[in-house]
Amino acid sequence: MRSFQGMCSFQGMRSFQGMRRLAVVGVALAGVLGTGAAGTATAAGEETAVFCPIGYVCLQPLFGSQPVLVRQGDRATFSPALRVTEVTNSTSVTYCVTGGLNYALPAGGTQTWDSTVNSVAPMPVPGACLA
Repeated sequence: MRSFQGMCSFQGMRSFQGMRRLAVVGVALAGVLGTGAAGTATAAGEETAVFCPIGYVCLQPLFGSQPVLVRQGDRATFSPALRVTEVTNSTSVTYCVTGGLNYALPAGGTQTWDSTVNSVAPMPVPGACLA
């Protein structure tokens, strides 16, 4: 029967340290690359994958590192349509998003999916987004 000391060899410790190092690198890469799930909606107060300053609607282009910022109360139109992976509303009003998908994005809300956007605009009063 082997003793406990024989089971904890130097070779085994090296292997454990290598696995731990690999796990740390994996966590760091996940943070850098982002881990947003496609097709999810995030409620106000939850963290989003893209930093969006308060008072703006932020559109994260599919092929771009910087989000497109639209100031609260402003409207933006994109021609050709902007292909995005995430739209975040850090304003205090609901925004209408039109394009491949048409939807109302509430204040503090985020939509995460690959889609095209033709325009973003504050929801008109009495409160309906028209495509």
